[in-house]
Amino acid sequence: MNRSARSPVPFSMTGPTTMEQDRSRTITALFDDLADGVYTLAVRLLRDRHLAEDVVQETFLAAFRNLGSYRGDGPMAAWIYRIGYRKSIEAHRRRRDEPEDPAVMARSAARLAPSAEHEVVRGELIATLDRAIDGLTQPLRAVFVLRDIEGLSTSEAATALAVSESAVKMRLLRARKELRKSLQEYL
Repeated sequence: MNRSARSPVPFSMTGPTTMEQDRSRTITALFDDLADGVYTLAVRLLRDRHLAEDVVQETFLAAFRNLGSYRGDGPMAAWIYRIGYRKSIEAHRRRRDEPEDPAVMARSAARLAPSAEHEVVRGELIATLDRAIDGLTQPLRAVFVLRDIEGLSTSEAATALAVSESAVKMRLLRARKELRKSLQEYL
């Protein structure tokens, strides 16, 4: 066969690959696509940016370790978000069970304050919206973040949260209604 007539060498043929390398590439691609969304979900659920960063790391480590157990019965993104949701709940429970130190609480509150640039650009409305979202119960907040902020479909959000699609729809309706009520003076 004429070498110039052949198609380029496929990526997997550029050198010896192992299943571990293929898994690593898959997780790397998923991380690139989903890390920001998992972070947003975690920071909204935990209200702590540093803890949310830890959750993102734990999520993708767990996904890498358990990639072989992915059943393929839904989108892989929903599977990753589900892991992120569970890791966020675990982190919340760990934090809840630890005694609260006032100095740590003050540092956490300072970390959540918007940056000066953000405050100038977005103003009081963004801070008010954040408070309103934080005021939602955890189940409503999780659905709201996944559907309206991260743009997941109802089906994907249901898979990620391990609830029915009708539960996602009902929670989203309630979340939006509560937000509308909280933000009524701004609308």
